[in-house]
Amino acid sequence: MSRIFRGWLSASAPLLAAALMWAGHASADAPGDKALKGMDEAMNRAKTQYYEYEVVNQEPGKAEKKMALKVWIKGEKRLTEFTAPADMKGTKVLILSPTQMYVYLPAFGKIRRIASHVTDQGFMGLAFSQDDLANQMYAPLYDAQVASDAAAEMKLVATAKAGQTVPHGKIEFKVAKDKNLPTEIKYFNAAGNHVKTETRTTYDCQGNVCSPQELKMVDHTKGGHFTKMIRKAWKVNEELSDDLFSKRSLEK
Repeated sequence: MSRIFRGWLSASAPLLAAALMWAGHASADAPGDKALKGMDEAMNRAKTQYYEYEVVNQEPGKAEKKMALKVWIKGEKRLTEFTAPADMKGTKVLILSPTQMYVYLPAFGKIRRIASHVTDQGFMGLAFSQDDLANQMYAPLYDAQVASDAAAEMKLVATAKAGQTVPHGKIEFKVAKDKNLPTEIKYFNAAGNHVKTETRTTYDCQGNVCSPQELKMVDHTKGGHFTKMIRKAWKVNEELSDDLFSKRSLEK
């Protein structure tokens, strides 16, 4: 390397550093990140929640299957218990974190840990995966860009933060601005293919906590397999013991 070239590099170092710093900031979107954090906050205002759902599961070429389940949520902990049909009654799934999940199958009387490499697959035959149900906070994992901003609705495009392992390569949100909550979520895989679409409709509220009356997930990789969850009961901020969210409680 010539002395002239070395001298040019030395003199240009501050300019190069500034250019790289500018490039990093140019890819960030402060309004998008703020909107994503606001959506997270609106989705997680409740200390605890309890749901009862009627579930309709439709796989291509198969008869429609109806189920029923109960869900208890406290922070990132989530307990789901199937109450119908008969062959699934008593099956329980415990989510302690996005990487720590357990299932109890009454027919075997055993608790099994759900391997992390299968959490992106269908949950108990549903179009929803364990990852879809476990992830309630997006801002810590994704950077967001504002794709459009209308009077009633904002569209966000979220991509994984550097160094984060995420279940979806990209997520697109339609966010209702009156409640700061998503009405449609499109999920993309690492290759950029649109694999699932979730809709959340007919929100109502208890105080400042709002919830959709119906959720529907369509899996485009499985011929349009869909699962619809219709809310039948909902309680907010009732006392839930930490013991409920334990492996021991699964066998009760």
